[in-house]
Amino acid sequence: MTYLGVMAKNRTYAALAAQRPQRPCRYSPAQLRQRRRDGLSAGHYARTWSLAREIADVLDPLAQRIAEADRPGRFMRTAVSVPWLAEEVHELVGVAVGWVAERDARARTAHLASDPGKRRTAMTLLVDLAPRPPLPEITDTMLADGSWAAALVAMAETVDAAFSELLACSYAPDAAELRGQPSRSDLLARLLARTLDRAAMALERRLGRDGQANHDGAPAVNESDRARAELAALGIDTEETP
Repeated sequence: MTYLGVMAKNRTYAALAAQRPQRPCRYSPAQLRQRRRDGLSAGHYARTWSLAREIADVLDPLAQRIAEADRPGRFMRTAVSVPWLAEEVHELVGVAVGWVAERDARARTAHLASDPGKRRTAMTLLVDLAPRPPLPEITDTMLADGSWAAALVAMAETVDAAFSELLACSYAPDAAELRGQPSRSDLLARLLARTLDRAAMALERRLGRDGQANHDGAPAVNESDRARAELAALGIDTEETP
C-alpha cells in the first residue's frame, strides 16, 4: 500500500474515531460501590459523586437494621461494632480533607515553584494544619434510634462540596496525562474499599449471621467478620458453598 493509501485509510471515520480519546463509562453511585465490592477496576468518580451521600447510602440502611435488631446496644462494644465503623468513616473523611487541602496548598505555594524543597515543606505544613472534623461519640441511645448514621454523614458534609470540586478537576482513570499513574478515582475507590466498605460489610455480615442464628436458635459467630469483610472488599468470596 502506498503512503497516500495509508494516510487515506487512517482518515476513515472508524480510524479517526479510534484515535479520539474515549469518554469514561458513567456509573451511578450504586454501580461504583458494587464495582468496589466486586474487586473491579475503579470507575470515574466525577463532580456529581458526593462523599456525604455515599456515606448516607451505606450507613442509613445499617442504622435502621441495627435499631430494629434485638438489643441494639450489643453493637457498641464487640470487635465488629458501630464505633469501629465510625473510626473508619472518620479516617475516610480525614483523608478527603487532606486531599482538598493539598490542592489548596499547591495554589498557595505557587510562588515557591523555583524552590521545590521549600514548597514541599510549606505544602506539608498547610495540609497538616487543615482542620479535620472530630470523631462523633456514639452512644447506646444513638444505636437504638439510628441517629449515629446522621452524625457520621454530618462529619462528611463539612468537606463534601470542596471534595466534589476536587473530583471535577481530576483526570479520569487511564487518562493519557496520568502516564500510567493511578487517578484520583483509583485512589478514592481503594480508600473507600478499605474504610467504609470493609467496616460496613463486616456489620452487614454480622447482622445476617445474627438473624440466621436467631432463626436457628444457635449463637452467632463473628470472630472472623473483619477478615471476611476485608477479603470481600478485595473481591475474594469466603462464603462456603454447599
